[in-house]
Amino acid sequence: MKQCVLTGGGSKFGEHLTNSFLEQNYHVHLITSNGNKWRDRENVTVIDVDWKNLDINGVRHLIPAADHIDVILFNHNASALNAKSFAVGALQNPRDWQRSYFVACQFPYYFIHMLSKKLSNDSKVGWMLSELIKHPTPDQTGFADYIGNKFTNACIMKSFSDQHCSCFFGLHPDGGLAEAPLSKAADMIKLIDTYSIDSLNGKIFDSQGQSLDIF
Repeated sequence: MKQCVLTGGGSKFGEHLTNSFLEQNYHVHLITSNGNKWRDRENVTVIDVDWKNLDINGVRHLIPAADHIDVILFNHNASALNAKSFAVGALQNPRDWQRSYFVACQFPYYFIHMLSKKLSNDSKVGWMLSELIKHPTPDQTGFADYIGNKFTNACIMKSFSDQHCSCFFGLHPDGGLAEAPLSKAADMIKLIDTYSIDSLNGKIFDSQGQSLDIF
């Protein structure tokens, strides 16, 4: 059975991603803080994570027991800022801001390096990104660290694709996730499964396979 590691797949859109991986015959190693509903599910291994207290040493405890990983998809998010953060007197706690950066960007970087013996030329590693990295809208710019984290992850993805033996790519939910989330998730997993390594590597796609050109 193919082995998948999915972060942030316990609820909301991530739940659809988990189900879509299962439908495509994957065993899902689910890194989540919301895993209770999945513990008795066939072909799901829940790996509990406390995002608020995750540090570099804790990353090692998230490594799955599988000998080889076919797919990793980083679907989790972390953000400390919003539009109200910029009002007079609304000073953001720097620890929260730093925490969101570690969880969103540094955790995937270290996780990939720690998993090096479980990844091969056939492994595919993806990030859930956002169109905002190319077209930030006026009503979303207050989520400055969210947008910045997504762009940083796009650059991390591209850099790994140039230097690592495995395949690295990005996905983004065109038009947002409120519109047909189940079909978007299914289309994304089908894209991961059917696109060749050469087609995926170093690129960012929407659920319909259209590329987002930022490099």
